[in-house]
Amino acid sequence: MRSTLIFSRLSLLLALLATGIAAACGGGDGNPSSSQGSGASGGAGGSGGGGGATVSSSSSNGTGGSEPVFVGSGGGLIATSGGGGEGGGCQQLDLTFEPQTPTVMIVVDRSGSMYDSGYWEPLKTAVLSVVEALQDKVRFGFLTFTGVAPAQCPLLTGADVIALNNHAAISAAYDEATPRPGSKLETPTGMTFNETVIPDLVAFGEPGPKYILFVTDGEPDRCDDGPAACARDDVVGAVQSAYQQGIGTFVFGLGEGSFAEHLQDLANAGTGQPVRRPRDTQQSCFTGAGTYADVGGTAMVYTPDPTNATALENELNAAISGTKSCTFDLQGSIEVDLAHASEGQVLIDGTPVPYDEQNGWYMESSTQLVLTGDACEQLKTATLGISFDFPCEIIDPL
Repeated sequence: MRSTLIFSRLSLLLALLATGIAAACGGGDGNPSSSQGSGASGGAGGSGGGGGATVSSSSSNGTGGSEPVFVGSGGGLIATSGGGGEGGGCQQLDLTFEPQTPTVMIVVDRSGSMYDSGYWEPLKTAVLSVVEALQDKVRFGFLTFTGVAPAQCPLLTGADVIALNNHAAISAAYDEATPRPGSKLETPTGMTFNETVIPDLVAFGEPGPKYILFVTDGEPDRCDDGPAACARDDVVGAVQSAYQQGIGTFVFGLGEGSFAEHLQDLANAGTGQPVRRPRDTQQSCFTGAGTYADVGGTAMVYTPDPTNATALENELNAAISGTKSCTFDLQGSIEVDLAHASEGQVLIDGTPVPYDEQNGWYMESSTQLVLTGDACEQLKTATLGISFDFPCEIIDPL
């Protein structure tokens, strides 16, 4: 997703983009139609190549000029000065204002019920389709898990790397995991999260939000057929630990009954919401790994038809759309004067977002803009995207 800084005098910008005119970038005589700076080879912003159109400040008398703004399209962004007249001018910068790339680790339960129920193949089709469609925008990892007690628990199969354009590796790992490895297959979810999934994501050093997309159809266990309450507690604690370390969790639950309550607990844990206090905590195996409250939250649990690959694909797409980054980097080319950052403007689907650290936008640093609360959620369902409008006088080239 590439974001664009939008010129407040939109009609002028659109005209320039449509005709490919390289307008003057200011001159000593105050004439906004000067030919100085023409002949750019990159078009108007375009792909961010060598030139790009420049835009002059407009003034009828050569002394005032329009409000200075930071504008652009594609990779070429242009800062215009509002001085006009003597000494007036502008500065063209070739840079991008980009969201951080999200990382999603897809973790699939490989227990015996996934095979017996007929869920495995439709899910595989849906996962691989979504990964193929989004692999250039999302860093994907992939892991399946089960256990064969007492020989190996957990038993893991997955892609070797977390990366963009990772469809081929994930497809190969999914194929490797497709043959059933034994007659009685366990579901050591807590072990898998604590020993592999969370450490791998914490160690992954690329910037951007991190998520686990967890697909399961049955009760977790410790490869010992012990009470369900104990293994459930393990998983709640693991998902809460992941969240505390900056890793959210989306839950795809292919199951019913009391197991559905556990799925809701995991979804709440994965979004930082309270998890309801469990029953049967007097079991000797119950360790209290999770943190609980009297009333649980209402986080989304995805429950598509597990035998319908199209329905699964639609739900997977919906979940991954929630991974859109709410942090935008200025790519080390300019910085914003933090003392005057509130003079900038952010719009989602054309609607201004308030400058507010709780439910709006703010500058985390001079080169990083963050959407929070309601604004971040609004971005994840946006259809037209996000745009930025910053006065030129608060932008400093590095």
